[in-house]
Amino acid sequence: MDNFFMIFITLIASTISIICIRYTIRLRNYLKAFIKTSKQISKKEFHSRLNVDVKGELGELSRNFNEMIDIMNSKIEEVEYNHLQMTSILKSISHGILAIDIDGSIMLINEEAKKILRCNEYESIEGKNVNAVIKEGSILKEITAFKGSKESRYIEITTDDEIVYSINLDPIYLQDVDNVIIGSIINIKDITEKVQLENMRTDFVANVSHELKTPLTSISGFVETLKLNENIDVSTRNRFLGIIESESDRLKRLIDDILLLSFIEKKETKCLDLINVYEVFMEVYEMTDYFAKSKNISISYKLDNENIEILSNRDYIKQIFLNLVDNAIKYTPDNKNVWIEIEYENNNLIIKVKDNGVGIPKEDINRIFERFYRVDKARSRDVGGTGLGLAIVKHIVKNLGGYINVKSELGKGSEFTVTIPNKNFLK
Repeated sequence: MDNFFMIFITLIASTISIICIRYTIRLRNYLKAFIKTSKQISKKEFHSRLNVDVKGELGELSRNFNEMIDIMNSKIEEVEYNHLQMTSILKSISHGILAIDIDGSIMLINEEAKKILRCNEYESIEGKNVNAVIKEGSILKEITAFKGSKESRYIEITTDDEIVYSINLDPIYLQDVDNVIIGSIINIKDITEKVQLENMRTDFVANVSHELKTPLTSISGFVETLKLNENIDVSTRNRFLGIIESESDRLKRLIDDILLLSFIEKKETKCLDLINVYEVFMEVYEMTDYFAKSKNISISYKLDNENIEILSNRDYIKQIFLNLVDNAIKYTPDNKNVWIEIEYENNNLIIKVKDNGVGIPKEDINRIFERFYRVDKARSRDVGGTGLGLAIVKHIVKNLGGYINVKSELGKGSEFTVTIPNKNFLK
């Protein structure tokens, strides 16, 4: 009986030991799988899952762990998607966006802001203090002074290199808390071109008013004189009428040039034609030949190819030739020469107009394409200039995607070179 009992006890103990060993092995395998999966998750391998087939509490733990991974993966994907959206929006914004915390550390910055603030575009900026990152002193000063402010602010800054920036500074409040400021957001935009255009517009209005007033005052004065003096002699009357006619013609030319320049600047499109460059030039040559002969000026021209054709506005091409050739004749003394060359070089049309006239002072060369700018105002009015011819040429050439250069020496003459790219040509 005792032997049987001992055998029974031994059998039960062995069974329990085997069960414990199997459970221990299974638990160990489960822990190994758990550790392996958790390591994969820590390496951002969110596709990993616990695949151990267990029941009871370990099975429930496995299911909960896998569900936790699914939720975490879903949240991370959502965060990454939102971050991608935010990054895309920031990149698409044409002006600079910068967000800093209350201590001046950068939380967010886009590429345009990096350019404006002269940051290293290849350097990671987020997390660094603005004092160590922003190189433009005037902007840094305003941003630093604004930290902690509760009221929005707008300023315009002109840097040492004449760049004008508009800056909007706004406080960032903690969500759902109106009184707790956690930083600032700065919106920076380069408005140099806008300011220049506004200044040009102001100058243009002032210049137009002055240019129109001069001939109108002259016309009005002589008309009044004729009205008040009925017995004026015929020769004097005719001389007055001649002045009125001359001033009226000048007024008409001025208005025509203003309208043309306005049309070009608006980039309004007329019907495009296939234009033979040689034919347009010869039309201008015939128009200016009488004027040249009246001053005994010899006009010589050279064309590489009389069959060059351009798809453009015929009036535009005519205006280029007319203004350059007419100017060359106007500002060249009697008995001198004017040369015109038209070439097709490196797939570009090149127009050169050269004279041995009065030339342009060095200090004036960079300004001759400005509207109403005259090197010699008295002489310009005497020869009938409106001060808009070269501005018209410059804007036409720019609209055609080309450029214009000038070389000149005072007392020796000038050479204007217009280059128009081949995209406008059909051969």
